[in-house]
Amino acid sequence: MNECKTALEIMSRNKNTIEASLAFHNNVEKMKKEFVGKLKLDLYLNAKSYPQKIILRNMKVDNKYEKFSFGSIEKIGIICFEFQDYYNKPSLGVRFLGKFRHSEFASEHKSKINRLLNENIKNKQFESSNWWPAKDKFEPFDWRNSSKPWQMMKDDTMATKILDEVLEIYKVLIENGYEIT
Repeated sequence: MNECKTALEIMSRNKNTIEASLAFHNNVEKMKKEFVGKLKLDLYLNAKSYPQKIILRNMKVDNKYEKFSFGSIEKIGIICFEFQDYYNKPSLGVRFLGKFRHSEFASEHKSKINRLLNENIKNKQFESSNWWPAKDKFEPFDWRNSSKPWQMMKDDTMATKILDEVLEIYKVLIENGYEIT
């Protein structure tokens, strides 16, 4: 609480600091959208240099709950990086497509995909839900209160981290008979 009180005192010292504080506040969302746009471009450019062809889909940057998908898994869904909150709390894993979510094939493979990823990708804990056969909290997870993810985008390291983790999922699924297109 002292940190918040100190920040408030600095922000409200005089007319100039109040105006500067309001200017910062009014531009934070624009900054986030620009950084996520840069992330999109970095993902696109970096994916070209990976040994396994990573297929990028749904790479629009116009939604605060942004979702980037990396290839389709037949009759199941996509490998997906998606924010669970307003440019915050990203998850990475296998996500059902709506039309397959309740299919018998997807239901048969939900627990298998989850088990495969948990057994083969160390230091991750994949969970399942109605929309995700396997989803992990992507670290860094708290993008609202930490500068780390935004600095990683600025330094061109976030795209590499995401693509490395996507490639791990690709390898496990392909080695276990899943086709990714």
